[in-house]
Amino acid sequence: MVRSVPRKKSLGSRIWGARQAYLFLMPLLAGLLIFNYFPFFSGLYHSLFDWDAVGKATFIGLDNFKELFSDPDFLSTIPTLFKIAIPKLIISIFVPLIAAEMIFAIRSDKAQRAYRVIVLLPMVAPGVVMMLLWKYIYDPNAGVLTAVLRALGIMGQDQVINWLGDPNWVIFSIVFMYFPWIGGTSVLIYMSGLMNISTEIIESTRLDGANTFQRIWRVDMPLLMGQIRYFLIFGIIGNLQDYNVQLVLTNGGPGYTTVVPGYYMYRKAFLANRMGYASAVGVVMFIVIMLLTFLFYRYLNSDATSDKLSR
Repeated sequence: MVRSVPRKKSLGSRIWGARQAYLFLMPLLAGLLIFNYFPFFSGLYHSLFDWDAVGKATFIGLDNFKELFSDPDFLSTIPTLFKIAIPKLIISIFVPLIAAEMIFAIRSDKAQRAYRVIVLLPMVAPGVVMMLLWKYIYDPNAGVLTAVLRALGIMGQDQVINWLGDPNWVIFSIVFMYFPWIGGTSVLIYMSGLMNISTEIIESTRLDGANTFQRIWRVDMPLLMGQIRYFLIFGIIGNLQDYNVQLVLTNGGPGYTTVVPGYYMYRKAFLANRMGYASAVGVVMFIVIMLLTFLFYRYLNSDATSDKLSR
């Protein structure tokens, strides 16, 4: 039997195929340019102007940045950001890992699948709906949290705590939101990493006499470093940019207690109508996020490389 040799495509057909590929990619590239790159370069450009987004922009150089770093209102948002972002970052990395380890330890495949579905179910509700739900949970008079604490005897029957209106409790309330902080997607990502660990390695740790905590620390954690790095980097980016709770629930209050840089930028842009100044805030946030992401990524990569070499 004589095989038919596939004919090579002509130069013209290859060029036409490449043009078709670029044609199909054009909507994606146009979307990236319009909705991602243009706003960034526009903000970078307008940070050098006194601009209200309506009238003519007046070039003022670096005056917006000089004002920003001497503005006590902006500087006070930085410690507030750390008080909120650091606990939330730690929670978002380690609590889903604990949940994934607990589900992974279940022997029954059916039970594992059931628990994976259970941790994913809360994702059905939109984020704003969940925040509004927590608003009712934090109701100082008839909220679920107040009722539970009174039932347990932790709070007196006549005691009232304004969880989102008391400066002493509002930061704690924001961090405590979404308890038990499992996060369905995070658990599944950790589960995929745990399921990729070979059974031979797990069995060898048992034969060596390692208990569960030693196995998690010495085997699981190093092999899950890619997932941990992912959650760390995207957690930093998300927490530095996030101001949804302030926008929906607290309005930066009580007073100025919960104002973070992102919400400060929003207020200057849409309430004070100072788009140029808000652009300067956005540029500073971008530089900080980029530097922190680079440093953490490089540090974790160097640690992972040194661990491999030491082995």
